[in-house]
Amino acid sequence: MNRTLGAVCTAIIMSAAMLGAQSPSHDSGSKSLEPGKSSASASTAAVTFTGCLSPRSKSDDVYLTSAKQKGVKDAPAIVKLVPATKKVNLDTFATQTVEVTGTLDQAGPSSAPAGAAGAAPVLTVTKIKASADGC
Repeated sequence: MNRTLGAVCTAIIMSAAMLGAQSPSHDSGSKSLEPGKSSASASTAAVTFTGCLSPRSKSDDVYLTSAKQKGVKDAPAIVKLVPATKKVNLDTFATQTVEVTGTLDQAGPSSAPAGAAGAAPVLTVTKIKASADGC
């Protein structure tokens, strides 16, 4: 009887240990990703571009041309800019070389200005400053 009870208890403990080892950790430091989804920190990471701010087009869009992303060699050459808040006034910097910081949406389809190939990524601008007069 004691052996049977000991064997059953051991089997239950071993089963619980095996199930615990297979389930994902719910640790706050753990950053598991579902397939096809990016982590929140990757999609909301701030990026900085420098380039020429084109004036508003007929479609009321603003683009950063000759764009260079800090720290990235193969950055897009044209980026569509969208202000994050009303405090970010892009129009005051039209036709100037600017440095813009914000979050980049690579999947954002947009109609790029004439001469642009494909859809330009969309940058939600949180900060803008002039780096030089004229482009």
